[in-house]
Amino acid sequence: MNDIRQMVYATIVAFLLFLVFWFSVVYISACGFTLSCNQAAPFVERTPIPTLIPVKQSASLPASSPAAFNKCQIAADDLIGAWVSAGYSKTEPFPFTDMNGHPCEGTFANDIQHLFMDNSLWYPGAIGCISCHNADLSERSGGLDLTTYEAMQMGSQRADPNAKGKDIFGGGDWEKSLLHKVLVNQGLVPEGHSPDVPAHKVILYAGQQTAEVEVTITPTP
Repeated sequence: MNDIRQMVYATIVAFLLFLVFWFSVVYISACGFTLSCNQAAPFVERTPIPTLIPVKQSASLPASSPAAFNKCQIAADDLIGAWVSAGYSKTEPFPFTDMNGHPCEGTFANDIQHLFMDNSLWYPGAIGCISCHNADLSERSGGLDLTTYEAMQMGSQRADPNAKGKDIFGGGDWEKSLLHKVLVNQGLVPEGHSPDVPAHKVILYAGQQTAEVEVTITPTP
């Protein structure tokens, strides 16, 4: 009787030891056969850049000024008119007054030349003036070359036999110039130059203000 009881106890103890051994094997194998199991831990995303020590806002952000943007707002044809009236110099700055009454200054290279080159400037989808008015002097160009300053100087001698040596700038008289006739009197439309369509007012930012503009900031109550 005692032998049978001992066999039963021994069997139960052996079974329990087997279960402990089995669960241990399963746990260790699930952890990559290591005793430090962290596979169930939540994944933490980290950046390769260490966290920087925060600095004071006054040291990190430069002081901004309301007058930092000092471009002038003006219609494109008025800008060309100011340049022509000022003597249409290739290198010297020319003065003009923008739409807000600010005194401004521009140059041919920075503010005028691209007006004859840029696409979609005078109306949406428009090709640049030099696409037709170039050195090839095709029939459509009317003998007018706008690709360079020097070509403009000689433009009206080819475009108008009665120009008597004057350039397309009308000798500095904007309203009598060939440019004024094309850009203002005739107007610009997708089909070409038409006297039946008024000129498009193209407003752009150009030049820079020559005097500081006083900005008054009213505190909000």
